[in-house]
Amino acid sequence: MKDGTTCRLTNKKPVFDRTCPKIELNEKFEQKIKKINIEFENVKRTKTDTYGHVLIYTVISLAVIFAGYYLGKYAWDGGVISTAPLIVIAVGLVVLVFAFGPLNKFRNDFSITKGNKDKLDEVLDLYNINYEIELKYGKEIHGTKQVQAELKINKRH
Repeated sequence: MKDGTTCRLTNKKPVFDRTCPKIELNEKFEQKIKKINIEFENVKRTKTDTYGHVLIYTVISLAVIFAGYYLGKYAWDGGVISTAPLIVIAVGLVVLVFAFGPLNKFRNDFSITKGNKDKLDEVLDLYNINYEIELKYGKEIHGTKQVQAELKINKRH
């Protein structure tokens, strides 16, 4: 605490502006690269399903709302005052809320994983390092998709 921030490699106060002269990219860091990229790709892969969910539930919601409206109009024209159309319209509005829940989750997850990937890429760019990663998706077991990542790291000069 009394020394302040120290470099984990040299155990001394940092004497660099933005990069560490003795950085080592070990297996732990390679695993971090793989993990961040896998999380980002997993979120991107849910985009189509998410937008499909929003579309289907929005259509169902609008159909229920219009049904409630026309039920109320039919009842009103028949001289009956009923709360049933209001209940049907309320159910349609609740379904509309469920339509956008997964969209909000997707946007949040995408923002977080993209931010993590951007930070990683920014750090690697400082050290003139780029990488290529190939992800191969296997079978889904108990709700978890198997992903195999092949990473190739290139140091630029």
